[in-house]
Amino acid sequence: MKIAKNLEEFFRLNDKDITNILLKTFKNVVKYHPVEDLKSEIYLKLHKKNYIQNYRPLEITIDRKNSQWEVKPSHAKFSTYICKFIFNHIYAYYNKIHQDELCLSLDDYNDSGYNEETNTKIIFEVEERNPIADVNLRMEVEKFMKSLEKKNKNKGTFVCDMELFCSIAKIVDKFGEKGCSEKSLICSVFNETFEKKKITGLQEVIFQDVITSIEKKGIIKSKLDETGNKKYFIDKPERRSLYNLFTYYLNGYRDKEISEKFNMTVAGIGAMKRSLRKKVKKLESFLK
Repeated sequence: MKIAKNLEEFFRLNDKDITNILLKTFKNVVKYHPVEDLKSEIYLKLHKKNYIQNYRPLEITIDRKNSQWEVKPSHAKFSTYICKFIFNHIYAYYNKIHQDELCLSLDDYNDSGYNEETNTKIIFEVEERNPIADVNLRMEVEKFMKSLEKKNKNKGTFVCDMELFCSIAKIVDKFGEKGCSEKSLICSVFNETFEKKKITGLQEVIFQDVITSIEKKGIIKSKLDETGNKKYFIDKPERRSLYNLFTYYLNGYRDKEISEKFNMTVAGIGAMKRSLRKKVKKLESFLK
């Protein structure tokens, strides 16, 4: 694998090597996921983290005792540096294959109940379901959801495309139901007192452009109060709340899919899941 200055050069020089690594090392993964899709994810992540540009082939330190520079090769070669990144990404997102994906085609799945080897019909044992227990379970889940919604729906970190959007949402959220005045919000954003000599016309224009974008995304909303002054309130932003996490699980989402919704790692979803598990302990005795 050849050293590159940026992602474009890396793609031109090492794309074949990336393909070979995936095909040879992760056969069980490429069996269920297209190689090009995996490569796209890897390249996108390399771009977001500036991973290629951050590689340092040399370690430069200062020997204070002898007042001189020490330059030596890095412990990790470029190929090792890249391979470690790829391995961590694949193991984090594709280490486990879901049972629903184990059947490569419908030809491999036999639901006829006929055994060709013994020339006999397979008799399946059907577990009897208790309709009353099912109704009780749904009622318990609904009761738990209402409780979780009341306590956790409006809690949790905001999920925004930009850090600035999250910062503004946090400011507005602190004011709660009474709302954040436009005056207070613009002061908080620019960390200034609201005086014409301090808040410039350019800052006000920038503020209005940003606020318009946030309102279009449904993160905050504005209303006029009784005096005609504009106030901002939290609208319907995505939050990393336990309520939303539980809702996603009920709707059949997997950890990787939720991690994309929450814009966080699968490991982070695992930590939230442990917190959620503590909340559902009351249901454990019923589910067993």
